[in-house]
Amino acid sequence: MKPTGSLTLITGAAGHLGSTIAEAIAHRGGQLMLADRTGSGLERVADGLRSIGATVSVLEADLTVDADVQRLVATAVSGFGRIDVCVNNCGIEGQVDRLENLDIDRLINLYQVNVFAAFRLMRLLIPHFKAQGAGRVVNIASGAGLAGSEFMAAYSSSKHAVIGLTRSAARELAPHNVPVNAVCPGVIASPMMSRIERALESLTGKTATFEGAVPMGRYAEAAEVANLVTYLALDAPLYLTGAALVIDGGLRA
Repeated sequence: MKPTGSLTLITGAAGHLGSTIAEAIAHRGGQLMLADRTGSGLERVADGLRSIGATVSVLEADLTVDADVQRLVATAVSGFGRIDVCVNNCGIEGQVDRLENLDIDRLINLYQVNVFAAFRLMRLLIPHFKAQGAGRVVNIASGAGLAGSEFMAAYSSSKHAVIGLTRSAARELAPHNVPVNAVCPGVIASPMMSRIERALESLTGKTATFEGAVPMGRYAEAAEVANLVTYLALDAPLYLTGAALVIDGGLRA
């Protein structure tokens, strides 16, 4: 017999933010389908969530591959009967470098992960949401998707694309009562941010930190971002759609 209750599908769930989002939703009693390229990482996250009583399934999948995306959706639907929420969280920072030094193959791979994975998954989920008359999409974008960032043209432009996808899909799906929103974190204390800082320091020869630019004087904790994602996934009114919600300690206020 299939489990009952809402199901949230989270991509990039083995990572720092993805696993924190999964934990936040699990604490609300939601069922979870977790996907990532890293099977061992997924199992560690799932074991932790099961220890607090969550219903969790995992699937190792490469969302840059159509067949893997199709398998993910089919597995979720066959296992749980429906998908209620999709959190498109998978993402990488890509090449941090001067624009003229960007490698095109690395740029294409960045877009495959940060942009086209969300397109692939939403393309399959939209008919499902329309058929069941409900569904929610939360795309993880970035404050870098709302303004330029020197030496981060690759990442910043990909997150601009995620916001454009979010806003266009929101208008298209509004008649079906399927809200589509984006979350735009500023700077999260995370392994990704540490890698970005090291790359910037290598480029400029200067210590790289954004803490002084943030009015609150610190980076965001992943749990703060995860709580906002959970609100959009489970609690926000359907009328809230097409938003790019910024959570950055006042950085872009």
